[in-house]
Amino acid sequence: MKALVSLAALALAGCVAAPVDTAVSPDPLPPLAGRLDAPRLAMMEHVLGTYFASDIPNPPTVCASWHDGREEEALPPEDELALISRFPQLAPMTRCSRTADGWRDAETEEAALVFTLHNFTCASEEDCSAWGGYRSNGDNSMSYLYRGNWDGAAWQFTRDPRIIAE
Repeated sequence: MKALVSLAALALAGCVAAPVDTAVSPDPLPPLAGRLDAPRLAMMEHVLGTYFASDIPNPPTVCASWHDGREEEALPPEDELALISRFPQLAPMTRCSRTADGWRDAETEEAALVFTLHNFTCASEEDCSAWGGYRSNGDNSMSYLYRGNWDGAAWQFTRDPRIIAE
């Protein structure tokens, strides 16, 4: 009987959970919306954040760009790095290449999705807007008008429900 009790005690000891490490992970990077000097970058962070927060099965390679009036162009390296640091699933623009069939991942040859902000303008230091959307493998999203307003501490963004064609 004594051996049975010892065996039971040993079995229960194996069921006790190991101590949990309660160390707090470092704070995430501060939102770019807190930078008055970077409204376009903060707006792109807002657009990408909405996309990456979605539950999309088998997401394509995603890149981000500005539109210079002719075609999509890569963000400045420091801006691209700031966004990739916040969204590890974001690929550098060099990974996305335009083909006759649309955007492709240059490494995997799979379809890619390129988010673009175009016609970015600021009426003042605290009031900016741009059209934004994405282009993919022959598909384009509707371009929506995004507005950014500085509230004294951060950029606040809204998306106008009207599309560019209206």
